[in-house]
Amino acid sequence: MRLRQIAIASYNLNQCERIINKELNINTAHRDEEVEQYGLNNIVCPIGGEFLEVVSPFTTNTTAGRFIEKKKGPAGYMTIFQCEDSLERRKFIESKGIRHLNSFDNGKYSDFIINQYHPKDLPGALVEIDSVRDTNYKEKYADWPPAGKNWRQQINEEYVEGIVGATIAADKPIELAELWSEILDSELITKKDTPCIILENASIKFVQSKENYTDLVGIDIKASKQRLSLGRSIKILGLDISLSLIHI
Repeated sequence: MRLRQIAIASYNLNQCERIINKELNINTAHRDEEVEQYGLNNIVCPIGGEFLEVVSPFTTNTTAGRFIEKKKGPAGYMTIFQCEDSLERRKFIESKGIRHLNSFDNGKYSDFIINQYHPKDLPGALVEIDSVRDTNYKEKYADWPPAGKNWRQQINEEYVEGIVGATIAADKPIELAELWSEILDSELITKKDTPCIILENASIKFVQSKENYTDLVGIDIKASKQRLSLGRSIKILGLDISLSLIHI
């Protein structure tokens, strides 16, 4: 299982794009017309072989819009994973009583299989587990249809080289870590008294929530010495971003 993309929800797409491009020195590779059917616009920005996405509602009564209003501003919205066969994984996940929200295996991306799961059954962030047919998902720059066809040409690794982690805040972090570990078929360990699951390319930490909520609150990014000279942590768009030379 690989962490492939993190999504932020915000009403102000253009402002988010400027902040991301400035702070991380990354480029926008794609704007996906497919999400318009859900009342959203978006941008997808490569960070090495992973992606930071911003989704922005342009109509009323969208799930993302309600999420933004609940959070009173931009916030971490989705964790998107890639595996070899997401349909096979879905069978296991549903056997554990986790409901799926949406599944897509057609349309513009015929080789891209999408499965989203209900956040009430799998709290922490909206979880999506995808697969791409005839693709080795473990390769750093493996195909990723949501980023378009030319995203590799937009990679800029001068400052940042990859997403290597995420942080979920929860009222019962150990229980939630155990659930995510089972659903994502990933090892659960403890680092400095913090439960953490280990993926192919990243780790996900589960910390105690300070306000009795369950949310995606941070991401870890592998950064260059040049970027680290400007600071090792930043807070943008509702997320705490930790920068490090090594996998966190």
